[in-house]
Amino acid sequence: MIFLKRLLILVVFSTFICFQAEAQSKLRPTHVGIHHSGLVGQVAIGTDLNQKYFGDLRFQATDILETNFGIEGAVHRNLFQDDWFNFHVGFMAGYYFYDSIRLGIPVGFSIMPFENHRRFAFLLEASPNVFLSNEYFNLRSNIGIRYSFR
Repeated sequence: MIFLKRLLILVVFSTFICFQAEAQSKLRPTHVGIHHSGLVGQVAIGTDLNQKYFGDLRFQATDILETNFGIEGAVHRNLFQDDWFNFHVGFMAGYYFYDSIRLGIPVGFSIMPFENHRRFAFLLEASPNVFLSNEYFNLRSNIGIRYSFR
C-alpha cells in the first residue's frame, strides 16, 4: 500500500512538472539522456544544455529487481561553453523510496564531438553525495549520452 502511495505521488509530481515545463517555453524539456553509474542507470529529461542555466530530472533505471526506485532533480550552471563542449557545476537533490534523501554537487562535461551532429553529446560527471537519512557520503560518477531536440 505504501508503494502505491509513493508511486501515485511520483506520477502526480512528474505530470505536474511536465505540464509546467510545457507551459513555460524556457523550461520546455529539450534533451533526453541515459546515464550509467556502476550498478545503477538513470533516464533523464531536461532543459536546453546550451543555456547558461539548465536542469534535468533523472529517474533511476536499474535491472536489479530488489533495488527501489529513485528520482533526482538537478540545476546546473555552464561555467564554460564552447562549440564542442560545456563544463558545468550544479546542485542535485533526490529521493529514493527506501527512505533516503540524497544531496549532491554534480560537476561535469557535456562533450559534442561530432561537428555535423551537435545535438548528440556525451556526459562525464562526478558528484559528491550525502545521504541524509543514512548519514553517509560517497562519490558517484556518471557516464552517459544525451540528445537535444533543439
